[in-house]
Amino acid sequence: MSTRRAKQIVYGMFYLVLWAVFIAAVWFIARLIAPPAPPAPSCTPSTCAPTSTAPLLTAPVITFVSSPGHYTFLAQVANTDQYYAVPYFDYAVDLYDASGTILQSVPGTSFIYAGQTKYLVAPNVAVGQPFVSAGLVLANAQWEDTASLGAIPQFTKENVTSSNGSTTVSVSGQLTNGNIALTRYVVVDVVFVTANGSPVGASETILNNVGPGKTVDFSVSYPQTGSIDPSKSDVLVYGLK
Repeated sequence: MSTRRAKQIVYGMFYLVLWAVFIAAVWFIARLIAPPAPPAPSCTPSTCAPTSTAPLLTAPVITFVSSPGHYTFLAQVANTDQYYAVPYFDYAVDLYDASGTILQSVPGTSFIYAGQTKYLVAPNVAVGQPFVSAGLVLANAQWEDTASLGAIPQFTKENVTSSNGSTTVSVSGQLTNGNIALTRYVVVDVVFVTANGSPVGASETILNNVGPGKTVDFSVSYPQTGSIDPSKSDVLVYGLK
């Protein structure tokens, strides 16, 4: 190889290195002066819906013997989230033996508004074998912000009366929908108590499509236990728009 050719190769490599250094320097300076990427939007309780049932707190399940081989279960759930409601969730009352094994599961579905506390009633359930405890399990909560679901529906209870028969006790009356919209699903729960206020049973009835300002009748019955004072029963109304 001639000396001239060798010099050309050396000069060519030198210029390639210079160009590589120049391009790298430009890229580095561009990275330094480029504006930083905007931070990811923060997630606050009012802007991000829960992703589990964690905000839903439960109380111990109360069990009543409603008739031979049949039990009624009364549970309570509270939504601690103030911004999001749950128009649908699954629940189950699981019955356990002494070892903690589930013997039977009583399924159900319900709803709850933001900041609301409510009862769940599983009335007169046939149970095939003895159990020692019951627990409430929640699943599949579908969260929705209160702006789209609206406020908790309000009902006025009127003409509430009670009767104490030989085999059943009952509470009946009327409900007036005080909302400006249709309430498509209304649950009327009645907790039956003794004369001193101790709960001894519970039952419920379901009303559908109660229009705004409309008044409807309701009646809830429970097997007579001999200790119920129906006049002191607690009538609870829950509606879903």
